[in-house]
Amino acid sequence: MNKEKLRAIIEGNAFTAVIQFLILSSAVVFVLESDRAVWGLEVYATHFIILDWVFFVLFSAEYILRVYIEPRKRDFIFSFYGIIDLLAILPSLFLLPGFRVLRILRFLRVFRIFKATRFILAVDRLSEALRGIQQELLALVILSLMLVYLAACGIHYFERDVQPEAFGSIIDSMWWAVVTLTTVGYGDVYPETGGGKVFTALVTLIGVGLIAIPSGLLASALTEARVERQREEVEDEQKSQSTEDNNANSR
Repeated sequence: MNKEKLRAIIEGNAFTAVIQFLILSSAVVFVLESDRAVWGLEVYATHFIILDWVFFVLFSAEYILRVYIEPRKRDFIFSFYGIIDLLAILPSLFLLPGFRVLRILRFLRVFRIFKATRFILAVDRLSEALRGIQQELLALVILSLMLVYLAACGIHYFERDVQPEAFGSIIDSMWWAVVTLTTVGYGDVYPETGGGKVFTALVTLIGVGLIAIPSGLLASALTEARVERQREEVEDEQKSQSTEDNNANSR
């Protein structure tokens, strides 16, 4: 069987459906195995190991086939979907003696679900949007880290004497800073001094604005990507129609 026929099979709907079924099955098996005592599945410990090896063999075979049919193998291996494929099979290797502690990494297999959407246009549009705002997102990450640091320093100054166990150091205070800036507000640690409460109110207001920024950036970028894609589709239709008209006139 040549590569083109093999590619048609691998990229076909039937093969994709089987792989997605295996991905979901492996995720279910992982959940059940994590709580075997509750589900009364301790007697099936060996079966779980066998299933994991079955998933490993099947996913490995698929990965090897995909590498084989790719003309630019290096590009595929280091591509987003290629890395996801690799992460799907690596965790099973940790069943080997000496690596059992790393078996928890099998949860990475669930990222194969992303491949179910590789042909959906919306995913491509989202990727384009993220690439368009990557510099803004990087600046936002740096700004967020600076705000976490400043917020931790501020609350440490106000609360260190009253609550040394929670705000005794800037590092301890960073947990409060992250929770407050993201507006999660677990309530496990909170200010008790007047200055700390006022400072917390200011940090919370800043956090609300900080959370809204990436949402606005992404919404704007998605809109632009959608408009650009529609413009390209219109241009393609016009070119196709023009080609058909020229062919008709030449006859």
